[in-house]
Amino acid sequence: MKTDKRKNGRKNRRRKYLRLLLVLLLLAVAGGSYSYYALVYRTSTEPQPQRSHTTSEAVYSLESRMKLLHLTPKVREAAFTGRAAEIDYGTYVIPGLKHTETQVFGEKGTSDICTSMTPQGLAVTEDYLFVSSYCQTGTHNSVIYMIDKKSHEFIKEIVLRNKSHVGGLAYDTIHHNLWIAGMSRGLAQVNAISLDQLEEYSFQDEYQPIVYSQSYDLYAISRNSFLTYYNNALYIGYFTENTASVLEEYAIAEDGTLITESNQDTLLLSEAPIALPSDIRIIAQRAQGVAFYKDMILLSHSYGPLPSSLQVFSNRSSIQKLLEEDSALQKIRFPEKLEQIYVDGDDLYVLFESAAYGYRASSLMKVDRILKLDLTLLLEQQ
Repeated sequence: MKTDKRKNGRKNRRRKYLRLLLVLLLLAVAGGSYSYYALVYRTSTEPQPQRSHTTSEAVYSLESRMKLLHLTPKVREAAFTGRAAEIDYGTYVIPGLKHTETQVFGEKGTSDICTSMTPQGLAVTEDYLFVSSYCQTGTHNSVIYMIDKKSHEFIKEIVLRNKSHVGGLAYDTIHHNLWIAGMSRGLAQVNAISLDQLEEYSFQDEYQPIVYSQSYDLYAISRNSFLTYYNNALYIGYFTENTASVLEEYAIAEDGTLITESNQDTLLLSEAPIALPSDIRIIAQRAQGVAFYKDMILLSHSYGPLPSSLQVFSNRSSIQKLLEEDSALQKIRFPEKLEQIYVDGDDLYVLFESAAYGYRASSLMKVDRILKLDLTLLLEQQ
């Protein structure tokens, strides 16, 4: 009897081990399949469009996003405190997340719908918000969405001439130019479009991309990943994954142009004028955006599914050239996939890419709205 019991016990244990192995195998297959779907399929495939124009409805309800931001209480407090009387609590729905009217790259004079636009850059003017986006699959031309600052309504899309990542926007408040981060022929580039051009442009007139009023290649910087405007200068930086990066200053001349290289030998290497930096700072890796507020420099950092952060540095000393985490005055936790930030008065506008089709299935905290944060609350020391 004892022998039989031992045999039965061994059989039962084997059955349990086999069931456990089967469950683990099924979980591994399911996890691998979902990972492929979320991280590979959705970033390389566009769903079939259901509309013939750019859509501006939200992907998620405002109430659900407000609840979700409980996970980042400081951001939630700065976003919604005292804003009940404002439209959508001061938030702006990111247009085009489901459908954007643009064109297949290289096919001018035509119109097509992109369903994988991914927001990157943000600029705030007296009357508008501008948001730049690129096609996740690389099929379509990049665009800029124009939003009415007062009514929060989407106005129109501005189709750009390339499919660049358009990682940043900056608005020159003196000369009324919108500056756009870009790449051309493997070179870091910055381009400008005047506000008058933006207001007059209509893609549906001739189905042609907008024409840049200025274009410059950038001297001694690998990429133009993000930029901002401050004190009559552009500040341009680039994203790195694991190494330090740089933030370069490009002064704007009285006529609204950038200072360029005059050496003819250097110019032969570039089709566009080469803009020269007037100053440079070292910044930490994984930077996505920069903004200036009073005597502070704000840098947004994010990478993949990890929580994002806003790092705050002193800007009181002109000799402080290292903007790394150890020297930050504050580090504030944000939801994942934070992109550009933009200061307007005492408000910080923040943009996320987590609600884009390519990232929607792999993001935990999906934010489909531009948040307007009260900087006096956000930067308040606890």
